[in-house]
Formats: sequence, C-alpha cells, structure tokens
Amino acid sequence: MYFFTDRFVGVDREKLQKKVGNKKLIFMNQIHSSNVKVVNKNSPSALEKTDAMITNDKDVALCVVVADCNPVIFLDESKGVVGVAHAGRVGSYEKIAQKTVLAMSEEFGCVKKDIHVKIGPSIKACCYEVGSEVIGGFETFTCKKNAKIFLDLIALNKQQLQEVGIEEKNIEISSTCTCCDENYFSYRREATKSRFCGVVSL
Repeated sequence: MYFFTDRFVGVDREKLQKKVGNKKLIFMNQIHSSNVKVVNKNSPSALEKTDAMITNDKDVALCVVVADCNPVIFLDESKGVVGVAHAGRVGSYEKIAQKTVLAMSEEFGCVKKDIHVKIGPSIKACCYEVGSEVIGGFETFTCKKNAKIFLDLIALNKQQLQEVGIEEKNIEISSTCTCCDENYFSYRREATKSRFCGVVSL
C-alpha cells in the first residue's frame, strides 16, 4: 500500500493512522542528506539525520514529508521490501534515490528489475527557478526561460534510477507541480512550514 496526501490531510497523524491501521508510523527528521537507514517496528517513530529508509517489516508504515521536494516511494513486492526517500536538490545531487535502491539490494537481496518507483507531487521545471551558483555539473538538467534558469529534478532522478538498473516502465511520476497546484503545500509558492507526505507499507 502506498499513497501521497494533499494539503487537506498533510501530516495529520490521526488521519494517517486511520489509513494504515495498526501499523507503526515512522517519520524522518530530514536534513537534505543522502543517508539511508534500515528500520523495523523497534525503530524510533522519528529517525534522526535521515532522508531515506527501507524495511521488510509488515508492521510499519514509512513516511516522507515534503512541500516541493520529491517524495519517492520504492516497492519490491517479490521480496516484500519498501522504502521512501526525500529527494530535494541536495539529496538528488547526492544520488539519494540510487542509494536507496542499492541499499534495498544489499540489505534484502532485491533484484532491481523488480523494484517499482513512484515519484509523487513535487515542484517541476516549470517553477523551480535556481541560481547559476547551484547547478555546477548538473547543467544538463536545466532550461532557460527569459534569462532565468530552471532545474528539472524529475529528469535527474529518473536518469539516476535508470543508471542503477530500474526499468523505465517501473518508474511512475506524478504530473502534479506543487508550486502550480494549490491542493498541495509549496514552500516556493508560500514559504509555508506545512507539509504533505508520501506513505508506504507492506
């Protein structure tokens, strides 16, 4: 089971708990890193200094919290393994999606052709304007409009996933831009501290 919330559910623990039943909700204190941790029902409800986690424990539901960054969900039904990653600009530059796939393979023996990846609502290249000082080495994933530079993190993450062996047919990407769609929180649009989330469980 997996789902992405909108601004009307956000990260409301009571509403999320109703959706996942008696599973333990596990969140991350995200720091824009590429740290990946293995978790189970004995893990803390909020992991410190973590931006991705994986599990084969059916008693937990993994949560990634965003408001423009890419919420990425990983599922390998054949091995019974799931994961989440918070892929903002820094995490994407540090290949957090790739590292999550590799961790699934190394920790649980997942075969990459069996891993399905869902990238939820996030800010798209139409709205993600950045300065030239942050795109060094990633110019391929930018476009220019009216002398402004826009970064395409979706294209970057998709390429990184394919490089590590995830088949294109197994990568599902939401078309929703959080900056354009007011049904979702967007830090770029409204400098909000509120968030929505992606959730996955076995």
